[in-house]
Amino acid sequence: MSDSQREALRQKALAEIALLDTPPEHEFDALAKVAQRMLGARMSSITLVAPERQWFKARCGPLAPETARTHAFCPVVVETEAPLIVADARLDPRFAGSPFVTDAPNIRYYAGVPLCVRQSDGERVAIGTLCVLDNNPREPTSGDLDVLTDLACVAEALIEARSIALRVAETSEERRLAVERLESERRQFKRVERMADMGSYRYDIKKRSTAWSDGVFAIHELPVSGGVPNGELVNYFPEPDRTGFLAAVMRTLETGEPFEMDADFVTAKGNARRVRCSCEIELSKGKPVALIGLIQDITERHSLEQRLRHQARTDDLTQLPNRAEFHRVLDERLREARDVNSDVAVLLIDLDGFKGVNDVLGHAAGDAVLRQVAERMRAPYLDGCFPARLGGDEFALLLPACVGRRASEPLLRRLLHSLHIVADGSGRIASVAGTIGLAWSGDASHEREHLLRCADAALYEAKRTRKGTICTFESLPDNQLAG
Repeated sequence: MSDSQREALRQKALAEIALLDTPPEHEFDALAKVAQRMLGARMSSITLVAPERQWFKARCGPLAPETARTHAFCPVVVETEAPLIVADARLDPRFAGSPFVTDAPNIRYYAGVPLCVRQSDGERVAIGTLCVLDNNPREPTSGDLDVLTDLACVAEALIEARSIALRVAETSEERRLAVERLESERRQFKRVERMADMGSYRYDIKKRSTAWSDGVFAIHELPVSGGVPNGELVNYFPEPDRTGFLAAVMRTLETGEPFEMDADFVTAKGNARRVRCSCEIELSKGKPVALIGLIQDITERHSLEQRLRHQARTDDLTQLPNRAEFHRVLDERLREARDVNSDVAVLLIDLDGFKGVNDVLGHAAGDAVLRQVAERMRAPYLDGCFPARLGGDEFALLLPACVGRRASEPLLRRLLHSLHIVADGSGRIASVAGTIGLAWSGDASHEREHLLRCADAALYEAKRTRKGTICTFESLPDNQLAG
């Protein structure tokens, strides 16, 4: 069969399913969202390829309702009837000059699989795609196409079920087939929900009743046979997320704007979870009739993100916050201090004799000393303080705003005493002590860089005059501040 004949066959099949230019349908929209979320892409679509254009039955992200067919990605999938992955469109000669790459939506990554319909003779014909897109290049994984292929099966079942439903009135046999196909689609959609730890819900505004898919029951750890529980469903959200969720729902009802939010969640069995919720208005004849949305269990993903965030902010050896996290918290404390006209105290701590520990006892002993210093900076009497390791043998401490200058004096003396550490090994000993430079934002500045320079100047003066002591910036003459 020639290319032109194959194209004619595709367009005939597309016309027969009567799906082009139809209104949005929740099932297709939900499937596009599942694809977007499972693959972590910015955009996704269920695309139908017409002679001169490609039209999106469902879309997520900054995609127009339709675009020209020329230079687009999806027509390549339809014409070849094969999956396509483009890791970086700028490096692919087929698409580098495409306006969809050089201009909005600035596509870099594309992964798509064909959507096919079956002809009366049993032959499958591609009429569109299920695809995900991103404006950043990415390395495809071996599972990307597997996930899209599975979801495409569901999309094809939806298309087929819909086509059968259009002809259901013709014969009783077609009605029987429609029921079978719709049941097949329901089973497959349940599979998708299980794969994505996701479920859908619908709240009927007039009846004030809620319907859940099986996936929602699974997330709540409730049996489907028990039905949707009575009472306040929002009680599964602890505060403050309960109030935030209710406020978001009310905004959707008032404005018609959809929302998506992440929230803490407690199941019926008391297990803590992290979920992602979405909600939008369902309209009938232009009037709101229901709230519909998705809920997804993202506990594992959230835990991974929290661990990665902790690693990025924490010094690996001492498990104290690192320099970047110290700067972030200091900026936050300074903003708060400006708002209430209070002081922030910064201590810069340098370990005297630390190089001798490494030279005499070795780096393992030096690491042990650094861990001891970290433990002593986490002592109970320093509760409310914020300790950090800036690097090497340099540490820092923020005093809470509630500790005044007079009250800080015994605390600082105790800290200075605790930094006298004796390390031994193989019959040899070495000791370290701490020297501290202190600056109060009221004497120095409420700007981070200037405040740190003041504390550093105080530290330098303490080390110059007598190591193992504390020097406060307020006692230094102006010419002691460098930079």
